[in-house]
Amino acid sequence: DGGHNDSAGEVLAAWAAQRRQPLDLVFGMLTTKEPREFLAPLPPHVGRLRAVSIPAEEASLPAGDAAGAARDVGIADAAPAGDPAAALDDLIRSAEGPRTVLICGSLYLAGSVLAENG
Repeated sequence: DGGHNDSAGEVLAAWAAQRRQPLDLVFGMLTTKEPREFLAPLPPHVGRLRAVSIPAEEASLPAGDAAGAARDVGIADAAPAGDPAAALDDLIRSAEGPRTVLICGSLYLAGSVLAENG
């Protein structure tokens, strides 16, 4: 998902509310966006979040700052990860049962993940 503003967060929350599986996020955002606005509607729907810096992107919000923003809005299990692959690895290894994992927050992050896995 490439949404990165409050409206995108609301749409994602509405989608997540209809799902039966727990939802985990791999999240990265640019410093030109406000992560708390995007994340604010999501805590009731998100089990875990792993924050990443967007690879090769100078304007990437540091992973620690992104994880802190997630905790600020109420996503308790939010932690930084070294990169998207490490974030996915952590979420998969620690999963208890089936879960949905969504990579979100920036089109630059989505593009980076697609380029590495295309």
